[in-house]
Amino acid sequence: MKEYTIRGFDDLLVNSTQFRKLKTREKKLLLFDRCNWYISSIINHNIKEDKPYGAYVNLNSQILKKYLGDRNYKDIQKCLVGLGIIIENNKYSTNKFSKSFSLTKKAIKLGFEKRNIYSKKFKIKIKQLSEISYADINSNPTLKKILDNTTKILVVEEPLHYLLNILPEPKYVETDNGLLDISEQVNQFRLDRYNAFYDSFFALNKITDSKVLFNSTIFYIPSIVSSGRIYHAIASMPKLIRESLRTKSNELIWEVDMCSAQPSIIFLEWLKNVKNNNNSNIKDEFKLCFKLLLGGNIYEYIQDNSTFFKGLNYNNLKKSVLTTFNAEDKPTEPNKELSRLFPNLMKWVNLIKKESGYKEISSIGQKAEANIFVEVYKKIPNDKFALIIHDCILIIKEDVVLVKELLEKRIRELYKEIILPEHNLDKLFKIDLVSIPDEKLQKNRREAYYKEYLEDQIIN
Repeated sequence: MKEYTIRGFDDLLVNSTQFRKLKTREKKLLLFDRCNWYISSIINHNIKEDKPYGAYVNLNSQILKKYLGDRNYKDIQKCLVGLGIIIENNKYSTNKFSKSFSLTKKAIKLGFEKRNIYSKKFKIKIKQLSEISYADINSNPTLKKILDNTTKILVVEEPLHYLLNILPEPKYVETDNGLLDISEQVNQFRLDRYNAFYDSFFALNKITDSKVLFNSTIFYIPSIVSSGRIYHAIASMPKLIRESLRTKSNELIWEVDMCSAQPSIIFLEWLKNVKNNNNSNIKDEFKLCFKLLLGGNIYEYIQDNSTFFKGLNYNNLKKSVLTTFNAEDKPTEPNKELSRLFPNLMKWVNLIKKESGYKEISSIGQKAEANIFVEVYKKIPNDKFALIIHDCILIIKEDVVLVKELLEKRIRELYKEIILPEHNLDKLFKIDLVSIPDEKLQKNRREAYYKEYLEDQIIN
């Protein structure tokens, strides 16, 4: 059982007022472990939410009280603030979002390492809370299914795959003092994030029991939020790490996902809303949106018909479109462009934002997404490997047709007013290989070998 800590934190803590007041060794160890648990909570939130070190993360006070004690958790906060390890942002909203905290520049500069939990009292506390949480998970069939299927995962022994993609290429120039590497600086947070995910899941390769899995180093346990979305460790895993997954039977993992999922769902909700509107302009836009929806090419149409979006790569295009849908209604360039392409749809979107707040669009999209994918996930037989990642489902090859048919059936049930039996949904959902095939693994090994060889030749 290990937690993150700040390098040199022991020396900082022993000089603190809180530490000096304590008389027994056990109480001193308990303070150390509680502080490290707090630090770990921030770092793990950074990692799972893909927020760089120094970014604020929300920490729920009820969870803090549960692990650190009703009276103790604020003392821990004060201690860490006083030592210059964390910064507190006092803004919060009851039942909406918690106070947020971040690591200081000082803490980040010192760096992180993992340390054992030493306090007997804290070990017992962690174990007790884990038992309660595990029982809660097992009482929910969907979350139990997530946990059981996660035990079927195997991580291929290839960190090379992500290292080749995230580490900058070395660039050398000759100076009076010899060769100097002028390559881009390593993004330490990104590297730490990938290494953390990889190490955690690689350690699970020999685990087949869900309880052992639950008590392992996965960052957080499965949960269902108010929108109906399911969050779990695999869902937050970086794509390049996810590609390193197979089943323990060494079967490659495939996915069935919705093309342009969030825009498609917003299109579906708007189409359902205006189905009976006889306005000619709306009818023309209805036909266009419906055609793009069934063709699975919403993003392509946006890019091909807008000078603003044309120059963006796919990831930036997707990010810009989704941000515009889900952000406040402001006269930004992407908002103007989307309003030009889809005037009536965007009028509907922006009216919802005005009446219910801009976050309502995201809420509508996520609830509709969960109503499709979570409900289909529940129907997949429990003896089959399957994991849900928001708008896609991971399965093995022999089950891709089954899952695709279940998704199509669900869409027809939910949107029967606009999707008729004769409409072909084949392009609305796509099937892709997730796992790295053997030939790609071999290619990665060769590239890594030649890269290392060439660097040795240059340096030596």
